[in-house]
Amino acid sequence: MKKFSALLVILLVATIITGPACAQEEDVLIFATGTDDLITLDPGWAYESTNLTIHHAAYDTLLNVSTDDLSKIVPNIAKGYEMSEDGLVYTFTLREGLEFASGNPITAEDVRFSWTRLINLKGNPSFYADPIAAIEVVDDLTVEVTLKEPFPAFPAVTTTPAMSILDSAVVIEHGGTDAEDAAETDTAKDWLDQNSAGSGPFILTGWVPNAEVTLVRNDNYWGKPPAFARVIIRDVNDANTALQQLERGDIDITDFTDPDLIAQILANPDLEVAIGQSLNLNYLAMSPAPSPGAEGSEPWIAPLWEKKVRQAIAYSIDYTGILDGLLQGYADRPAAMLPLGVQGSDPSARYERDVEKAKALLAEAGYPDGFGGLVLSIGTGAPGGVPNETIAAKIVADLAEVGIQVTVEQQPTSNFLTAYRAQELQFLFAGWTPDYLDATMWSDYFSYPDAGPAYRIQLDSETIADLATQAAFETDPDTRTELYTQYQNAHVDEAVFVPVIQAQSVYAMRTEITGFAYNPVYFIDFYSITRAGE
Repeated sequence: MKKFSALLVILLVATIITGPACAQEEDVLIFATGTDDLITLDPGWAYESTNLTIHHAAYDTLLNVSTDDLSKIVPNIAKGYEMSEDGLVYTFTLREGLEFASGNPITAEDVRFSWTRLINLKGNPSFYADPIAAIEVVDDLTVEVTLKEPFPAFPAVTTTPAMSILDSAVVIEHGGTDAEDAAETDTAKDWLDQNSAGSGPFILTGWVPNAEVTLVRNDNYWGKPPAFARVIIRDVNDANTALQQLERGDIDITDFTDPDLIAQILANPDLEVAIGQSLNLNYLAMSPAPSPGAEGSEPWIAPLWEKKVRQAIAYSIDYTGILDGLLQGYADRPAAMLPLGVQGSDPSARYERDVEKAKALLAEAGYPDGFGGLVLSIGTGAPGGVPNETIAAKIVADLAEVGIQVTVEQQPTSNFLTAYRAQELQFLFAGWTPDYLDATMWSDYFSYPDAGPAYRIQLDSETIADLATQAAFETDPDTRTELYTQYQNAHVDEAVFVPVIQAQSVYAMRTEITGFAYNPVYFIDFYSITRAGE
């Protein structure tokens, strides 16, 4: 198994293996990836993965993550900020003379509108603004944000694409509002699904679901103009197809790369490979409670409500077979929902396969012969390039060895996510992608019964919630690390969320593509990419 260091808060590996260049169409960059997770491109509603890349290209945030040191927060359209001594008030000062793609000036009122709209839409990403108690416009270039209580991770939170700054005039023109009843009265989503209202280097000009997304150069961008006049994000759901398109020169870059194909890619002098260490987690989730309003109904079965049964399932999985066999070592895994490389994550506490221990736990729980009727729900993703259905088949085979009979139910990822968010799934294999780089990106959403995946799967643990809260607001780094280690261990014991894969991200590209740099939040930055010779 290929290992990576967990000593730093964030570790980024970007290894490029190069060969001779070949010509491509100028001014157009074509990136092939899976886009079936896209539900909306409105930053106030979107809460998936592919939208992060798109929103980073089309919108700006007040602050950003340093490309040279991912543990550092740096100015973006805000030239800086000040924090009050009590840690409650953040005062952001915007850069002068910046404009949105529309030509409208970027002002403090746009900041207030964007974040207030996010709060009042009450959509999935509104959680990011939960720490905010009040937003006040001081003057055109100054905005004062008061928090409900001190929250050291707030500067990092402002870098998430959901906290992007929108052109308030354009959004209002197309039905948007920041009013308290925005969840019912805002009608801008349909327009924002096909257009953008930001100040990023690119402008969204169209989205055809399960086909492609089109971005064009923003001529009003406040930084250096991007190299490409147009970027096309093309949907692909098969690694062989993606490689064939890459070899023909029909696309420039793809992240849909099966580990089995890497040797073939490296043997082609026109192609190269880049490997980035992601912070994405793919995990099993097991509901510890009956389905709301559907107790006893299929496919909900009682055994999962027993902690020992969930622990038995965790001990049953052949993790080495998945990581070294299916993913060929291009992955690792943490002990709980804190990725390796994030504060408090300690892989020594993770589950390892132990079939006899799994059988003993099942017997203690009252299921000495195992049980059947369990349904594993999956979407259509491919972590590390390996299709979900392949991983699910391996999990089914592993559980059968301890007497647990499982069937797989697969649906498009957008439908899968909708059902998951509605608490309709009991046992599932899902993924989690960070939107900012702090441990709260995981602990805020896998801990509380009213938020995120913890809500979706009905986790209600006072111990986990209390440790998450203590760690989030702790300012001493050593104490915070210890709290997160305790938090991790509490999750291991509860066995509701069991990480299976923390994959490396493998990108294949034409050799004339330069400037690629992997980012664990928005993955690929089209702005930094150029074509050799242009």
